[in-house]
Amino acid sequence: MKGCDLMKITIVGIGFVGLVNALGFTMKGHAVFALDSDKKKIAALRKCETNIKENKLQECLKKYGNEIRFTSEFRDAIYGADIVIICNEIPEKEPGVCDLVGYFQTLKECAKHIQKDVTFVIRSTVPVGTCAETKKYLETLTNNKYKINVVSNPDFCSQGTALKDMVMPSRIVVGLSSKEAQQAMTDLYKNFDCPLLIVSQESAELIKYASNAYLAVKLSYINEIADLCDCVGADIQEVSYGIGLDPRIGQKYLYSGVGFGGPSLPQDTRVLENIAKENNVTLSVLNAAMNVNDDRPSQIISKIKRVLGDDLSNKRFAILGLSYKGNTDDIRQSPAFKVIDELLKENSRIIAYDPISTTAFRKKMKVDQRIAYANTLDEALQTCDVAIFLNESEEFKKLTNENFIEYMKTPIVFDGKGVLNPYSLKNVTYFAVGKKLKRKKN
Repeated sequence: MKGCDLMKITIVGIGFVGLVNALGFTMKGHAVFALDSDKKKIAALRKCETNIKENKLQECLKKYGNEIRFTSEFRDAIYGADIVIICNEIPEKEPGVCDLVGYFQTLKECAKHIQKDVTFVIRSTVPVGTCAETKKYLETLTNNKYKINVVSNPDFCSQGTALKDMVMPSRIVVGLSSKEAQQAMTDLYKNFDCPLLIVSQESAELIKYASNAYLAVKLSYINEIADLCDCVGADIQEVSYGIGLDPRIGQKYLYSGVGFGGPSLPQDTRVLENIAKENNVTLSVLNAAMNVNDDRPSQIISKIKRVLGDDLSNKRFAILGLSYKGNTDDIRQSPAFKVIDELLKENSRIIAYDPISTTAFRKKMKVDQRIAYANTLDEALQTCDVAIFLNESEEFKKLTNENFIEYMKTPIVFDGKGVLNPYSLKNVTYFAVGKKLKRKKN
């Protein structure tokens, strides 16, 4: 690529976002340095190995990993870099408040090795105003010796489709304040075929939060409509499909169930609420959406009680799907934690299983003699009275009517994610929030 061949691009923070970005920019023809202070992680990546579970990530790493310069040395990665892309994960230090200590420590280490004018690109999700603060911080640390541009370039990659989202994004948002930064970002994204939206730094930072918060609102809304469907006899899948045919609304994020979790939607919505509060703005819709989501596990248990009766103490439930989303091992704020807690309050017994995330979930879930973990899906189904599906793992989608008959004496299923096709399960007693009750034929 003319204009890009001589650029040195460094990705800082090789977690999920950082690795996806490193691979994505490499696939687009850039020479990439990938920096992380975790030497064991870097050693594994040099062998094209990672413990991150993501669709096609391992395959892509084996194909392109040798083209990336993986390092744990700041000097190697930052010295002479034209563009430094920050991909640090930003945790919460309390609900709605980002912990930026590690972020600024990373910037401090980077500043020690800046030897030329450079553009810092923030892919991490950070509060509005962080770009401006970052520029002042770096200029102070380098005694204003170099021209340092800072760009907000929020990452919109979703787990499960991250590599596709990276190389074929729906849009690229960049927030900047100089012509030099605009040229650098134009060169960086020269080989990407999608709209490049250039806005202010503050607008770019807010776009990320507002986008995720809107998805949270959409999910909570359809979950409340599902509750109404239960009461009036409508079918939420039919209603959702009918709503989604409106091009102003669209089909995505209109699936009802146990609620949303994960590292982004809950945290970003809380942070946005807090940003608004600090600026004396009330975001009442977001507050309502979070309240609805917090109540979803209880709604699932209420539905189960309406079907099985109030006494669940003699029931053994298979909790199938422990990560917040299918086909990933990310258990952060997974609805499974709350559903299991609610069932334990009823003194129920639990057999938990996930194709990928069982080990990670077990480490975080409190120890309780009433919880057991299955090694296989059939083991979980064979030892339970009732199966509750909480994510859309591919293994679950492959279950057939015959599988349920083989594995369960009297198949009773509560589908908390709409993962199964109830119309193909003629011998299964199937329930889902917002769907007409489908009982097994005698």
